[in-house]
Amino acid sequence: MEQTWIIGIAGPSGSGKSRLAKELASELSGCIFSADSYFKPELPTMISPEDGKPYPDWNSPDSIDYGRLKADVLKEKEAGTHPYLVVEGSLIYAIPDLKELFDYRIFVTARPETCLYRRIVRNMELFGQTAEAIGDYYLKCARHREAEFCRPTIQEADFVVDNDVSYETDKAACLTSIREHLG
Repeated sequence: MEQTWIIGIAGPSGSGKSRLAKELASELSGCIFSADSYFKPELPTMISPEDGKPYPDWNSPDSIDYGRLKADVLKEKEAGTHPYLVVEGSLIYAIPDLKELFDYRIFVTARPETCLYRRIVRNMELFGQTAEAIGDYYLKCARHREAEFCRPTIQEADFVVDNDVSYETDKAACLTSIREHLG
């Protein structure tokens, strides 16, 4: 059986993780796992530092069933049907047990206003939310969790893709780096 490599892609919500995951999986004949598919039915609550009110916490390591995600990834690795498994999620490097799975770690970054714009467009389209509600939640909750749990994990990355300035160039260099490091 040929080696199966596991690639992680982390970064803030709206940075372009899903896009990069799809493009890498296509280029590398890989399979994608999205942490967003593993949200727990009961989300934790956070108290917003902005207004002191409780909100559902979509941006905490406790919001995702990382044990189930890890089990599914390891099951697919054991099956050996894909040479690369691509796991994407904003907090995947913040979970020590999960972080150790990755043979190669990518962090996708973009300016906060770019991420917020993309988040607004996505959530309006997919979930029917209003721009005001999305922006309000981001300002009161998501940006604080992102600063606490997501952005610091850029230091875990083997490669950083800038999705504001040099995405296509960075993606090509990232593919070259993956092939050099993993084969």
